[in-house]
Amino acid sequence: MMFVIHDPATGEVRATSAGTLPPRSGQYVELPEAELGDLTAWRVIDGALVRVSIEPMRQRAVAHVNTRVGEMRAALITTLPGQEMLYLRKEDEARAYIALPDEPATLADFPLIAAEVGITAETPWQLAQLWLAMSAFWKSTAAQLEGLRMSTIGAIGAATTAAEIDTAVAQFNQATGTS
Repeated sequence: MMFVIHDPATGEVRATSAGTLPPRSGQYVELPEAELGDLTAWRVIDGALVRVSIEPMRQRAVAHVNTRVGEMRAALITTLPGQEMLYLRKEDEARAYIALPDEPATLADFPLIAAEVGITAETPWQLAQLWLAMSAFWKSTAAQLEGLRMSTIGAIGAATTAAEIDTAVAQFNQATGTS
């Protein structure tokens, strides 16, 4: 058995208590065992427990999706301030380098390639190819993650019940291997 302790004036749920004996003090309603989640979404109205809003649940679900996708992205990139811009500039340089008809005599026009050649790859051409391959991989992976993120957030936003939100989050968790 579960007891829901509430403010008698507002119906605001203050706490829950499980057991066979009712709480020693305060107003309460008795329910079968249940998972209420965020108590702010519930009120006791005329002696009955009523969900007044699924917004707190919706907000937590969207935050969970965004956090998990952020973690998955961070596993694929270096998360330093400005790194995203650097990746874009490397891609730009790589495209420009590969488009040249002949290998340039100097890398003066390619400062990022010049800074990294011999470290990540032996030649400027190999480095440019590597950067383009990494960019293509990131774009493909990012598109999949963004599609999943946006469709899940759309489902959460369209949900009219807690069960629908739970289903959207469970499907997202399954797709991302999140427990």
